[in-house]
Amino acid sequence: MTYPFVTYPFGYLYPNEFVEPVVWLPTVFAYSLLISGADLLILAMVGYVLGRLKKAIPMLLIAGISFFATVLLGPLADLRNPDRATLMFVHPHLSPTEANPGVSLIALQGAVLWTTAFLLAAVFTLLYFSYPMYKKYLATRNPLYRVLSLGVSSEARYAAVGKALKVLALVTIIPLAFWAVYPATLFVMQTSNFVWNNWTLLPAIYFADVFLTATAIAILLHWAVRWGKPDREVLSPLLSIHGAAAMAVTALLLLQVAIWGNKFGGSFFYNSLQPIVEWIYYAVALFLVTFVLSAAAQRFTPLSLVVPITGFAGAVVNKWNIILNAQSVSKTGAGLMPVDVGHLLAEIPIMAAIVAFGVFILAVLSMIFPLELRGYE
Repeated sequence: MTYPFVTYPFGYLYPNEFVEPVVWLPTVFAYSLLISGADLLILAMVGYVLGRLKKAIPMLLIAGISFFATVLLGPLADLRNPDRATLMFVHPHLSPTEANPGVSLIALQGAVLWTTAFLLAAVFTLLYFSYPMYKKYLATRNPLYRVLSLGVSSEARYAAVGKALKVLALVTIIPLAFWAVYPATLFVMQTSNFVWNNWTLLPAIYFADVFLTATAIAILLHWAVRWGKPDREVLSPLLSIHGAAAMAVTALLLLQVAIWGNKFGGSFFYNSLQPIVEWIYYAVALFLVTFVLSAAAQRFTPLSLVVPITGFAGAVVNKWNIILNAQSVSKTGAGLMPVDVGHLLAEIPIMAAIVAFGVFILAVLSMIFPLELRGYE
């Protein structure tokens, strides 16, 4: 047995404090990226209420539904007990008991908020496409389209549905917003992790970061839908939102570094945070590049194909730093032991499978629901 090697004033530090296991495996990358589906839906809802992004709304809805539908596959893959997944819905731990005090955030988000958000978003999507589906039924006589029209067979009925859709959109945004920051709230509640406990702005950073990822997905998808001939009315606002999100994440990350410097500057705690800070600067550099490119792409359209790449790169660096690098700091924050993730390469197929399933759903839905609507702008 090895005895503690540091005492007053830092307290006792046992070796195992420097060799903490990785709590969230790289699967969480796929999970975090799929959560951008929540923000695609938020963009669609906000755009509908404000009368903006009209041409992009069909694409945002279908892409958002597709990826948000697969969100729960991330934590289930990490749990390694998919056969017990239904217990989260059948017996969610939503109220404290003598045997299990407190409330399970995973159960609250998964069993309640995810289900609520998904059902509301699905209803919104079906109502939004109702009259276009009826028009498609008249053109093809395919009974599936008549079912999907939900009985909305005239422009007058569709106009009446539109009023209800605005209310539904506002209601749906609430659970979606909670999902946009879910991983961050899960992290900051881990009392055993020094970095997460002191990452004050983590929920705000995550919220802005997923908007950046969501718009990157939307830009690439729009290029694919338009066969390399993007519509400026769709592309321009997406680039603006992408650039604004990049600058928001940059500002929040630099502010967090300043907070750490003010709180821990000159101490061994700050020395432990140095690798985290270094990676933050890498992410900031990529976010600044994507901001400049998104601004330039407003004038030179081909650059908009590069914008999502730099945006994704910044998001991946940022998430790797938040999720894995943060776990290399000891519980007390007094030391650092880099986490060996080499053996976790086996997670890559799982990550790819989760994302691929979202893409598969998108492909299937896009064969039923058009990603562009003519005459409904």
